[in-house]
Amino acid sequence: MPGLDENGDPICRVCARIETDLDCVKCGLEAELIRNKRCARCVLREDLNAVLSPTDPPDLRLKRLVNVLCAVDRPASITVWMRGPAAKDLLTRIGHRELELDHSAFDALPRANSVEHLRSLLVAHGVLPDRGNVDLARFDLWVDQRLRDLAPRPRIVAALEPFARWHHARRLHDDADRIRNLNYATRAAKQEITEAGKLLAWLDETRDVAFTDAEQRHIDEYLSEGPSTRKSARNFINWNHKIGATALGSGRKREAVTTPLATDSERLQQLAHLLAETDAPLVARVVGLLMLLFGTPIGRLVQLRRDAVTETPEGMRIDLGGTQPALVPGAISEVVFEMVTSVAQSRTATVDAGWLFPGRRSGQHIHPDSVRGQLRRLGVTVLAGRNAALADLTQELHPAVLADILGYGAPTLTRHAIRSGLAFASYAAQPRTPR
Repeated sequence: MPGLDENGDPICRVCARIETDLDCVKCGLEAELIRNKRCARCVLREDLNAVLSPTDPPDLRLKRLVNVLCAVDRPASITVWMRGPAAKDLLTRIGHRELELDHSAFDALPRANSVEHLRSLLVAHGVLPDRGNVDLARFDLWVDQRLRDLAPRPRIVAALEPFARWHHARRLHDDADRIRNLNYATRAAKQEITEAGKLLAWLDETRDVAFTDAEQRHIDEYLSEGPSTRKSARNFINWNHKIGATALGSGRKREAVTTPLATDSERLQQLAHLLAETDAPLVARVVGLLMLLFGTPIGRLVQLRRDAVTETPEGMRIDLGGTQPALVPGAISEVVFEMVTSVAQSRTATVDAGWLFPGRRSGQHIHPDSVRGQLRRLGVTVLAGRNAALADLTQELHPAVLADILGYGAPTLTRHAIRSGLAFASYAAQPRTPR
């Protein structure tokens, strides 16, 4: 509708008596002409065919990629993306058949956002096979690289590789469907492998002994000195003890010195701020409100799907991973509803994977670190606010009951209840079932 009537409302070219030629000479559609009297979609197709060469030699996957990119709602955004030096280089290498369309070829490239963005686009549209969970795939690559870096030190690799592959990698792959937050699980595994490597390096460099020849005094000395992160090597020692590779002990479990905890007034102020700050990113507002209301970690919230939110006669409910959904208060439900009904914007072609918080990469949810940074800029104390929410909720409901709603383990909520000074005598005792 390029014209305007006397009231300022848009009207068609004929009614507005516009004589300027606005028809694309390639497809014949009326549109803004970008180059040589061609519309943005036709210009994009010409550029993609030139850089990808899908017919020289013929490659059905590249033809599919061209069709997918040309079918987006905003073809001009793809043109802008292609002009970037990183995207242009990748597409040119694919067109010259220097970069194969398989995951191993992409894994061999230096880690970069442009590489992962293009990979996610290819996976989302079936050009590359789906590798499953992205965090798990990255963890496997990280383990391979870590062991390659340590290859010149075989005494360390001999002790570290079984722990990394047989314990962590196997466990993560076997339990991938049951682990609620693989991003957190893979990060924790990386830290344990890293700290185990530091322990082995310390034994090798300062005591000139392999782990199998180490004595308890070596372990006690290492864990008693240095930063508290050294305690993360406990699982490495315990696992080797469990399989009979060593008789060494790991000492006491590492415990946090302090636990950040916001006051009730601080938490309420942050909730009110997120409700009122309508100019802030909608994703950050919704995630922050749900975290401060239910104490659910950000890593789990970003993995919610739209069907987790349902409308009932009693109001909006959200499935947080427990056996029953939680009721969302009216003011917060309005913001959540806005999130559910909003359309995700992207620079390139996207696939609707059903995420409540879709990311910029096709078929993936938003990264938790991105939301965490936005919340901190909005003045939200993430960990302290989440602990305050759990402390408040455990004052209202028994940890076992609350666990069914929030998807937490009852022992975790019990620790929050004890930390907040809960008197369990205030709960009505449940009759014990006779044996």
